[in-house]
Amino acid sequence: MPPSSEELEAIEHDRISWAALLGATVEEQADLGATLVLHDRLGSPLNFAAAIRWPLDEVDAHLAAVSSRMRAANAWPSVVVCSGLTQPPDLASALREAGWIEVFSEQIMATRRPQVVPHLDLGLRIEAVTPATALESVRLETAVFGLLPDAIGESAELLARAVVDGTTRGYLVRLSREPVATARLVPGPMVCGLHAIGVAARHRRRGYGRLITSVATRAGLATGHRQVWLGVLEENAPAVELYRSLGFEPAFTWTRWIAPA
Repeated sequence: MPPSSEELEAIEHDRISWAALLGATVEEQADLGATLVLHDRLGSPLNFAAAIRWPLDEVDAHLAAVSSRMRAANAWPSVVVCSGLTQPPDLASALREAGWIEVFSEQIMATRRPQVVPHLDLGLRIEAVTPATALESVRLETAVFGLLPDAIGESAELLARAVVDGTTRGYLVRLSREPVATARLVPGPMVCGLHAIGVAARHRRRGYGRLITSVATRAGLATGHRQVWLGVLEENAPAVELYRSLGFEPAFTWTRWIAPA
Protein backbone atom coordinates (compact mmCIF):
# COMPACT_ATOMS: atom_id res chain seq x y z
CA MET A 1 0.00 0.00 0.00
CA PRO A 2 1.52 3.37 -1.00
CA PRO A 3 2.00 6.13 1.61
CA SER A 4 -1.06 8.15 2.54
CA SER A 5 -1.00 11.94 2.11
CA GLU A 6 -0.42 12.23 5.87
CA GLU A 7 2.54 9.85 5.65
CA LEU A 8 3.99 11.66 2.63
CA GLU A 9 3.96 14.93 4.56
CA ALA A 10 5.58 13.18 7.52
CA ILE A 11 8.35 11.87 5.25
CA GLU A 12 8.87 15.34 3.76
CA HIS A 13 9.08 16.82 7.27
CA ASP A 14 11.61 14.17 8.36
CA ARG A 15 13.72 14.67 5.22
CA ILE A 16 13.95 18.37 6.03
CA SER A 17 14.61 17.79 9.74
CA TRP A 18 17.56 15.51 8.91
CA ALA A 19 19.58 18.69 8.25
CA ALA A 20 19.27 19.69 11.92
CA LEU A 21 21.11 16.51 12.94
CA LEU A 22 23.96 17.61 10.68
CA GLY A 23 24.30 20.98 12.41
CA ALA A 24 21.92 23.17 10.39
CA THR A 25 19.12 25.32 11.76
CA VAL A 26 15.62 24.36 10.59
CA GLU A 27 12.81 26.86 11.07
CA GLU A 28 9.32 27.20 9.65
CA GLN A 29 8.96 30.69 8.19
CA ALA A 30 5.27 31.56 7.88
CA ASP A 31 5.95 34.73 5.90
CA LEU A 32 7.99 32.72 3.38
CA GLY A 33 5.43 29.94 3.11
CA ALA A 34 8.28 27.45 3.58
CA THR A 35 10.74 25.92 6.03
CA LEU A 36 14.17 27.53 5.88
CA VAL A 37 17.29 25.43 6.43
CA LEU A 38 20.60 27.22 6.99
CA HIS A 39 24.11 26.02 7.84
CA ASP A 40 26.99 28.26 8.84
CA ARG A 41 29.55 26.38 6.71
CA LEU A 42 30.17 28.44 3.55
CA GLY A 43 28.85 26.67 0.47
CA SER A 44 27.12 23.97 2.51
CA PRO A 45 24.42 21.97 0.69
CA LEU A 46 22.41 22.32 3.90
CA ASN A 47 21.04 25.69 2.76
CA PHE A 48 17.59 25.55 1.18
CA ALA A 49 13.91 26.34 1.49
CA ALA A 50 11.51 23.38 1.49
CA ALA A 51 7.95 22.37 2.45
CA ILE A 52 6.86 25.04 -0.01
CA ARG A 53 3.15 25.86 -0.06
CA TRP A 54 2.63 28.94 -2.25
CA PRO A 55 -0.50 30.26 -3.99
CA LEU A 56 -0.03 30.22 -7.74
CA ASP A 57 -0.31 33.98 -8.09
CA GLU A 58 2.30 34.62 -5.36
CA VAL A 59 5.16 32.47 -6.66
CA ASP A 60 7.30 35.36 -7.87
CA ALA A 61 6.89 37.30 -4.63
CA HIS A 62 7.70 34.29 -2.42
CA LEU A 63 10.66 33.32 -4.57
CA ALA A 64 12.06 36.83 -4.29
CA ALA A 65 11.54 36.78 -0.52
CA VAL A 66 13.33 33.42 -0.15
CA SER A 67 16.23 34.67 -2.28
CA SER A 68 16.54 37.84 -0.23
CA ARG A 69 16.41 35.99 3.12
CA MET A 70 19.02 33.44 2.07
CA ARG A 71 21.39 35.99 0.57
CA ALA A 72 21.15 38.00 3.79
CA ALA A 73 22.27 34.84 5.62
CA ASN A 74 25.24 34.52 3.24
CA ALA A 75 23.71 31.44 1.58
CA TRP A 76 23.09 30.95 -2.14
CA PRO A 77 19.31 30.80 -2.78
CA SER A 78 18.08 27.25 -3.16
CA VAL A 79 14.66 25.61 -3.01
CA VAL A 80 13.45 22.01 -2.91
CA VAL A 81 10.53 20.76 -4.98
CA CYS A 82 8.78 17.59 -3.76
CA SER A 83 6.57 15.99 -6.38
CA GLY A 84 2.98 15.69 -5.24
CA LEU A 85 3.57 17.85 -2.14
CA THR A 86 5.01 21.22 -3.20
CA GLN A 87 2.48 23.88 -4.13
CA PRO A 88 1.96 24.99 -6.80
CA PRO A 89 2.48 21.58 -8.48
CA ASP A 90 4.26 23.13 -11.49
CA LEU A 91 6.78 25.11 -9.44
CA ALA A 92 9.64 23.32 -11.21
CA SER A 93 8.49 24.79 -14.54
CA ALA A 94 8.36 28.27 -13.05
CA LEU A 95 11.88 27.87 -11.64
CA ARG A 96 13.21 26.67 -14.97
CA GLU A 97 11.64 29.63 -16.79
CA ALA A 98 13.20 31.99 -14.23
CA GLY A 99 16.65 30.57 -14.93
CA TRP A 100 17.01 28.45 -11.78
CA ILE A 101 19.18 25.35 -12.17
CA GLU A 102 18.33 21.82 -11.06
CA VAL A 103 21.38 20.46 -9.23
CA PHE A 104 20.21 17.01 -8.14
CA SER A 105 17.13 14.89 -7.66
CA GLU A 106 16.54 12.14 -5.11
CA GLN A 107 13.98 9.40 -5.34
CA ILE A 108 12.36 9.08 -1.93
CA MET A 109 11.33 5.46 -1.36
CA ALA A 110 9.37 3.88 1.49
CA THR A 111 8.41 0.45 2.77
CA ARG A 112 6.06 -1.04 5.35
CA ARG A 113 7.70 -4.46 5.60
CA PRO A 114 11.22 -5.62 6.43
CA GLN A 115 13.04 -8.15 4.26
CA VAL A 116 15.07 -11.13 5.40
CA VAL A 117 18.70 -11.49 4.32
CA PRO A 118 20.89 -14.57 4.88
CA HIS A 119 23.79 -14.66 7.29
CA LEU A 120 26.88 -13.77 5.27
CA ASP A 121 30.08 -14.55 7.17
CA LEU A 122 31.11 -16.02 10.51
CA GLY A 123 33.32 -12.96 11.10
CA LEU A 124 30.38 -10.55 10.87
CA ARG A 125 29.18 -8.47 13.77
CA ILE A 126 26.25 -6.02 13.68
CA GLU A 127 26.28 -3.40 16.41
CA ALA A 128 24.58 -0.19 17.43
CA VAL A 129 26.70 2.94 17.22
CA THR A 130 27.60 4.40 20.61
CA PRO A 131 29.46 7.59 21.54
CA ALA A 132 32.61 5.46 21.69
CA THR A 133 32.18 4.21 18.10
CA ALA A 134 30.68 7.36 16.52
CA LEU A 135 34.07 8.40 15.18
CA GLU A 136 34.53 5.05 13.40
CA SER A 137 31.12 5.38 11.81
CA VAL A 138 31.77 8.94 10.62
CA ARG A 139 35.18 8.00 9.24
CA LEU A 140 33.55 5.30 7.14
CA GLU A 141 30.83 7.70 5.97
CA THR A 142 33.48 10.26 5.02
CA ALA A 143 35.37 7.71 2.92
CA VAL A 144 32.25 6.28 1.28
CA PHE A 145 30.61 9.58 0.37
CA GLY A 146 33.73 11.65 -0.30
CA LEU A 147 32.96 14.14 2.49
CA LEU A 148 35.37 16.80 3.71
CA PRO A 149 37.81 15.17 6.16
CA ASP A 150 38.12 18.35 8.22
CA ALA A 151 34.49 17.93 9.31
CA ILE A 152 34.99 14.44 10.80
CA GLY A 153 35.43 15.66 14.37
CA GLU A 154 32.35 17.87 14.33
CA SER A 155 30.24 15.19 12.61
CA ALA A 156 31.32 12.53 15.11
CA GLU A 157 30.42 14.80 18.02
CA LEU A 158 26.97 15.49 16.51
CA LEU A 159 26.37 11.77 15.96
CA ALA A 160 27.53 10.85 19.47
CA ARG A 161 25.18 13.46 20.93
CA ALA A 162 22.29 12.25 18.76
CA VAL A 163 22.61 8.58 19.76
CA VAL A 164 22.71 9.58 23.42
CA ASP A 165 19.55 11.70 23.25
CA GLY A 166 17.76 9.19 21.02
CA THR A 167 17.26 11.36 17.96
CA THR A 168 19.40 8.98 15.87
CA ARG A 169 20.27 5.31 15.93
CA GLY A 170 23.43 4.25 14.15
CA TYR A 171 24.40 0.79 12.93
CA LEU A 172 27.79 -0.67 12.03
CA VAL A 173 28.62 -3.93 10.31
CA ARG A 174 32.08 -5.22 11.17
CA LEU A 175 34.02 -7.94 9.41
CA SER A 176 36.79 -9.28 11.65
CA ARG A 177 36.49 -6.02 13.66
CA GLU A 178 36.85 -3.78 10.59
CA PRO A 179 33.87 -1.42 9.97
CA VAL A 180 32.58 -2.30 6.50
CA ALA A 181 29.05 -0.84 6.41
CA THR A 182 27.16 1.89 8.21
CA ALA A 183 23.69 3.44 8.35
CA ARG A 184 21.70 5.89 10.43
CA LEU A 185 18.05 5.53 11.44
CA VAL A 186 16.23 8.70 12.47
CA PRO A 187 12.87 8.07 14.18
CA GLY A 188 10.00 10.51 13.73
CA PRO A 189 6.53 10.65 15.24
CA MET A 190 4.99 8.61 12.40
CA VAL A 191 7.72 7.43 10.02
CA CYS A 192 11.46 7.04 10.30
CA GLY A 193 14.25 7.78 7.85
CA LEU A 194 17.29 5.79 6.80
CA HIS A 195 20.34 7.93 6.01
CA ALA A 196 24.02 7.58 5.15
CA ILE A 197 23.80 3.95 4.06
CA GLY A 198 27.33 3.15 2.95
CA VAL A 199 29.70 0.27 2.34
CA ALA A 200 33.50 0.49 2.26
CA ALA A 201 34.72 0.45 -1.36
CA ARG A 202 36.69 -2.79 -1.16
CA HIS A 203 33.77 -4.65 0.46
CA ARG A 204 31.03 -3.74 -2.03
CA ARG A 205 28.95 -6.26 -3.99
CA ARG A 206 29.09 -8.75 -1.11
CA GLY A 207 25.67 -8.11 0.38
CA TYR A 208 26.66 -5.80 3.23
CA GLY A 209 24.53 -2.91 1.97
CA ARG A 210 21.54 -5.22 1.76
CA LEU A 211 22.28 -6.53 5.24
CA ILE A 212 22.56 -3.20 7.04
CA THR A 213 19.54 -1.74 5.19
CA SER A 214 17.43 -4.73 6.17
CA VAL A 215 18.56 -4.61 9.81
CA ALA A 216 17.89 -0.88 10.15
CA THR A 217 14.53 -1.17 8.35
CA ARG A 218 13.41 -3.94 10.67
CA ALA A 219 14.46 -1.85 13.69
CA GLY A 220 12.47 1.13 12.42
CA LEU A 221 9.29 -0.87 11.85
CA ALA A 222 9.69 -2.85 15.09
CA THR A 223 9.52 0.39 17.09
CA GLY A 224 6.01 1.19 15.84
CA HIS A 225 6.66 3.43 12.84
CA ARG A 226 4.25 3.12 9.92
CA GLN A 227 6.96 3.25 7.28
CA VAL A 228 10.70 3.49 6.83
CA TRP A 229 11.88 5.81 4.04
CA LEU A 230 15.17 6.66 2.37
CA GLY A 231 16.47 8.87 -0.43
CA VAL A 232 18.60 7.77 -3.37
CA LEU A 233 19.88 9.74 -6.35
CA GLU A 234 17.65 8.95 -9.30
CA GLU A 235 20.58 8.22 -11.61
CA ASN A 236 21.97 5.60 -9.19
CA ALA A 237 20.12 2.71 -10.85
CA PRO A 238 21.90 -0.12 -8.96
CA ALA A 239 20.98 1.43 -5.60
CA VAL A 240 17.37 2.00 -6.70
CA GLU A 241 17.11 -1.65 -7.73
CA LEU A 242 18.66 -2.77 -4.43
CA TYR A 243 16.10 -0.84 -2.41
CA ARG A 244 13.26 -2.06 -4.61
CA SER A 245 14.38 -5.63 -3.94
CA LEU A 246 14.13 -4.85 -0.21
CA GLY A 247 10.51 -3.73 -0.55
CA PHE A 248 11.00 0.04 -0.96
CA GLU A 249 8.72 1.73 -3.48
CA PRO A 250 8.85 5.30 -4.88
CA ALA A 251 7.01 7.88 -2.76
CA PHE A 252 8.02 11.22 -4.33
CA THR A 253 11.03 13.01 -5.79
CA TRP A 254 13.04 15.57 -3.84
CA THR A 255 14.62 17.96 -6.33
CA ARG A 256 16.91 20.81 -5.34
CA TRP A 257 17.18 23.97 -7.44
CA ILE A 258 19.59 26.87 -7.06
CA ALA A 259 19.19 30.43 -8.20
CA PRO A 260 21.03 31.60 -11.34
CA ALA A 261 24.19 33.64 -11.01
